[in-house]
Formats: sequence, structure tokens, C-alpha cells
Amino acid sequence: LHFNLEMLPLLLILAILVAVAASSVSSSTFTITLHLPMRSLETLDSTFWAVSDPTNYNYLQFPSLSTLAAAHGASTSHIDSAVSYLLERGAISAPRVSNLKDHVVGTFEDASHTLSLSDETGHPTDLPDFVEFSVRGDSARASDGVTQPPPRRPAYGDDASSRYTVSDIKEAYGVPANLTATNPLTTVMTWGPGTFGYSTSELRRFKITQAPLINMDKVVFDTSNHGESGGDNFGEGQLDTNMLSAFALNATVVVSNTNTSSSTEETTGFGAALLDFVTDLAARDSVPHVLSMSLGSLSAASCDMLCAEAAKAGYGRPECEDYLATQRQVCMFLSQAQVDKINTALQVLGARGVTVLGASGDGGSHFSFGAFPSDGGIGDVLNDASCANQVPVFPTASPYVLSVGGEMWRNGDSKFPETWAGYGGGSGGGFSIQFPMPSHQADTVSAYLAKGGMPPSSSFNAKNRAYPDMAAVGVSGTSQSCPISAGLLALVVDRRLNLGLPPLGYVAPRLYAVATAHPGEAFEDIVGGDSSTSCDNGFPATEGWDANTGFGRPVWEGWVKYFGED
Repeated sequence: LHFNLEMLPLLLILAILVAVAASSVSSSTFTITLHLPMRSLETLDSTFWAVSDPTNYNYLQFPSLSTLAAAHGASTSHIDSAVSYLLERGAISAPRVSNLKDHVVGTFEDASHTLSLSDETGHPTDLPDFVEFSVRGDSARASDGVTQPPPRRPAYGDDASSRYTVSDIKEAYGVPANLTATNPLTTVMTWGPGTFGYSTSELRRFKITQAPLINMDKVVFDTSNHGESGGDNFGEGQLDTNMLSAFALNATVVVSNTNTSSSTEETTGFGAALLDFVTDLAARDSVPHVLSMSLGSLSAASCDMLCAEAAKAGYGRPECEDYLATQRQVCMFLSQAQVDKINTALQVLGARGVTVLGASGDGGSHFSFGAFPSDGGIGDVLNDASCANQVPVFPTASPYVLSVGGEMWRNGDSKFPETWAGYGGGSGGGFSIQFPMPSHQADTVSAYLAKGGMPPSSSFNAKNRAYPDMAAVGVSGTSQSCPISAGLLALVVDRRLNLGLPPLGYVAPRLYAVATAHPGEAFEDIVGGDSSTSCDNGFPATEGWDANTGFGRPVWEGWVKYFGED
């Protein structure tokens, strides 16, 4: 077990160059990634919690990539068979085996391969039985025939969000306005597919009007995909980039877009792109200290539940799935098995020392954003099912992600925070359907659920992962609160690196211990509002932790004291 600081600058540069080169293949080529079964996942789980638990002897002793690959990579026979499969079907060069040995990538030419591809998805139809998932990557943006509905919310700087400036937010949290990262290693990353990216001119405008200390030279892409203005994910990317560069001043901000297919913005193409990204990132020689994940959708388990309810009203599964595919970023994962595979990659990232943050969603505890259009048909059926249940989103409900909800200020006064609500939705929260509750949450969540005003107990699983863990300003949605929090955590990591300490990795167990032992010192409680949105039930924001804003918003002095040093 080791942590090598000296190699990080060179490794980070090499990783970015390799990623850019890999994304720059000819437009007549495409890639097929075969995701393979990993070994000894119970041991991986033990390792993850050992390095994440402040009371464990191995706390923050992150294993090396080679150690993880040797212990948990796919079997040699599976790797060899995957390589042979790709070569036999015309891969134009030797397939690449990931450093973690969990996936194999082959590159093909459109005109020469012998793959049997689905007309609908373009994915291989004759995969070996041991392959868990395959993902196709096209080198040029593909329209896929996916119709994109209009964005559901305005960009940051429009409407009421302009009243929450960077300086206002920093003042509310006690963050010095001119605090900058000083360690050259400090790195925070954001990711998204499709049109995800940012405009340098817009970032420059934001720098001039709100954050003059932004160092634009330290905001970089790690692939040749720089986004496409006008797309919804482009707006997400701009918001992420603005917030990260303003709240992690002078840290390296890596903006990543690894799949430009338009299907990744609305349908299950997103889940495939996320799977490819997190597994690739977990296998890189160098990883960021902090990863901010604003994008997501209802979990696969949530969508299974909704379609099961629709079936009771006479709507078959294909009809339900087709309808959900027309709704903005509602059901974008292929299956619960795919979500589980993504979850394992998130666990590997945490084991390697990455703090992964996820936006808690913008639909309260019932929706992805807001209610389905009332149409006298399946839309109304799904609204009834959504309001009768608490419907979680992913990846924020992963037990390996720090989930960030949203706050707003009553009458615009930062002294009176409350749960964010807007655009027909509000700060996301609730309980996972798929993943059990980590032990560090048990007492806190139990105390919360003992209070009054809760939704029906039959509408959620109280034994599963509860979210969010904390909150920040989210007047442009939790896609704003997540990168704000990630940026501040990057500054905490910067302080730690300057003291010769390792990064924080999965910080939630430490966060819960600090918030419980020192209430009010690291987080300011947020009371007011709930997660009901347009439904008649939801989780209330109460004193202490709640399923709207977690423990509340950051108190910078407490973050420095309890997370900035050991």
C-alpha cells in the first residue's frame, strides 16, 4: 500500500495525452469495449471500507493500481478469450487490455469488420457468455435519430440564480474569496457525454463578472471531444466548469467527454457511456483527487418499478420503455446489473483515493426532474406511481458516492437557508432500491425516521442507502450544488497535499462522524422545505440530517479543521 505524490504530474499529463489520442481515431472507425467479470469482490469491499473508515488501521492507505489489478482483475482465460474474439472479428490492431484488467477494447473499421451487429444498437450480438457488457464507441458525433426535448431549466446566471453570486456563496460558507490551490498536483474532474463541454468565451465572461481569480490555463479537456453548443449537456458542462474553476481556484480542472453519441443524453446510451467512463478512469495510471458527477437519471430499479406499475394499468414493458425514452433524462440505464457494474467501478475509484460526488437530482424524492406530462394515459399512470413511491436516482444513491442536495435562501438572504425547490422539482433525496445502507449512516438515519411527517413507510426501503449527505446552493439545480461542493473539497485536498497527507477518498464515514460529534461546526443545518414537489408526500427537512439536504451546507472553518488535517 502506497501513495506516490512525485509521479502524479507526469502521470496526469501522460493520461490526458493517451486519452486524447485514443479519442482521435478516424471517423470511419469505432471501438467495442468488452467488460469482464472481476474477481474477489468481497475482498475489494473489505479493502474499500478499510481505507475509508477513520477508525481502521489502514485508513487512507490506498492500494496501488497494480495491487488492485492483481487481486481483482478478470481471469487470464477471460482476457485471452476476449482478445481472441475481437481479433477474429477484424480488430485493426492489438486489443487494449485495461490496466485494471477488467475490460478489453478493440478498434474496428466500418468496411472491414466481421462483427455481427444489432441494427438497433450497433452492438455485437454474438458475444461470449462470460462478457458482462459491451459498449460501442463511435469517433464522430452520431445523431442516432434521438429526438431531444428542450432543457428543463435555465442556465446559471438566468432568472433568480443571478442573485447567488460566487462571492455571495463563499461569504455564506465562510470561504476566503481569494483562497486558491497552491499544490500543482491538486486535480478535480467533471464528466458528461453527448454535447457535454464548455465555451472558453463563456468561462472568460464568467471570470470577468464573478470570479476574476479563475486560472483558465488550468481548465483542460482530456479528450478531443469539446462539446457542442446548444445541447442540454453542453449547458451542464458549462455550469460544472464554471463552478469548479471558481470554487477550486487554481486547481487543475479536467473536463471529460468520452462519448459523443446523442443517445447518451436521453436514453440508455448514457448508462453505457458512464460504464465505459468510470471503468476507464478507475484503470488509469493517474486519477483525479475529486470527481464531480452532475448527470444521472432515475435508477434502473426505479424504472423497473414504474414499468411494473404501468403494466398493472395495461401498458406493456416495451410501451413503457418507449414512453420513458421520450422524457428528458428519466431512465438512462440498461439494467440493475449495469448499475451494479458501474457501482463497482465507483468503489474502485474510492479505493484508489478519489472522492466522488453526485448531484442528488432535481425531482425531490419522486421524479428525475418533475412530473410527467398529464396526458390521460401512461403519463398520468406514471405520475400516480411516482407519487405513491419514493423514486431514487443514480449514481448519487450509490453507497460509494458523496451525495449533494440543493439549498436556496429565503427571500434571497443567505442567513436563512432552506431546501431548494424550483422548475417543477426540487432537491433530490430518498433511499436506494438496490443498495443497502452503509453502517456509518445507520444511527443517523434511524433517528431521522423516528420523527414525524415522513412519507408512508411502504413507499421506500428504510434499510437501504439514504441520500443526500450534504447540500450547497442549487438554484440552477443540484448540477450546481455538486460542483460547488467538489470544488471546495478540492481545496481541502490541496491543503492536505501541502501537509504531506493523502487525499480523502470516500469521505462519507468521516463526514458522518464529524457531523455527529461536532454538530454545527462543519455543517450548518438547513431546516425548511420537503421533497414532495407536486406529490402529497415527501421527506421533511428537519433539525440534523435529513433526506433533503443531508447534514446541511459547508462551514469552511470546520472543513479545514476536521478534513484538512489528520
